[in-house]
Amino acid sequence: MPNNETSSSLDELFHELDASPRAAGVFYPRRVKTNPPAGATDHDIPVAPGVTLGARWHLADPRSPTVLAFHGNGETVPDYDDIAGAWQQLGLNFFIVDYRGYGWSGGRPTLRSLHDDPAHVAAFFERELAEKSREAGLDRPPKPLLFGRSLGSSAASRIARDRGDAYRALILESGFSDVRHLLALFQIDLGELRDEAHRRLSNSELLRHVEIPVLSLHGAHDSLLPPFHARENHAAVPHDRKELRLIDGAGHNDILSFAPAYFGAIRDFLQKH
Repeated sequence: MPNNETSSSLDELFHELDASPRAAGVFYPRRVKTNPPAGATDHDIPVAPGVTLGARWHLADPRSPTVLAFHGNGETVPDYDDIAGAWQQLGLNFFIVDYRGYGWSGGRPTLRSLHDDPAHVAAFFERELAEKSREAGLDRPPKPLLFGRSLGSSAASRIARDRGDAYRALILESGFSDVRHLLALFQIDLGELRDEAHRRLSNSELLRHVEIPVLSLHGAHDSLLPPFHARENHAAVPHDRKELRLIDGAGHNDILSFAPAYFGAIRDFLQKH
């Protein structure tokens, strides 16, 4: 469902948020550039004049669906070179994107760019996917999926809300529900803008308008973003084509150490949806 968010209230919100002396502390950018592994290609996605985001497409078979993925804070595209193989074992290609200032992306990360850039990423990705499918002799590409981990859950949810018809399903891993809880971790006081930030940025609000299937995947022992975030996100989805899976023993940053349960939950979900 398209959504126009160019109002003065949105401009005011991000002016206040990004002007906060603590706002930069929300992000942990790392500069990394590596050669893509065999079977992968790198891409530069324009998001603003003179600014591109780095992305890497692990494409095993253009006849299989591709996951458009947004990683967590402090991570970069090359960190997923090995993880992409596990997605491919599920029969899925993997297209992973950095944020501004991360990897080889230009610019610097802000809350405004986190809000605005996903639309540019989705448009680029969908064009590339259509082109690759034509090259493979397909009438149309298999419907892709959306994935967002932690900080990246916001980008994935926003695309699912605005471009959901173009995607098969949404997978949120270790995602936050209410952005007010997230910003409180960084001691950012929203003051009178608390409710506006919640409406514009919280996954639990975005998910109220998502019509595709949603898997909320979370570590049962996540102390950074406790499991109530996943429960709130799950409850916000307005239909019954949704699942909540808590990975026993897993925290926030070690959840992939429980790979059989993690990818087993994704496999089971996709078999149903």
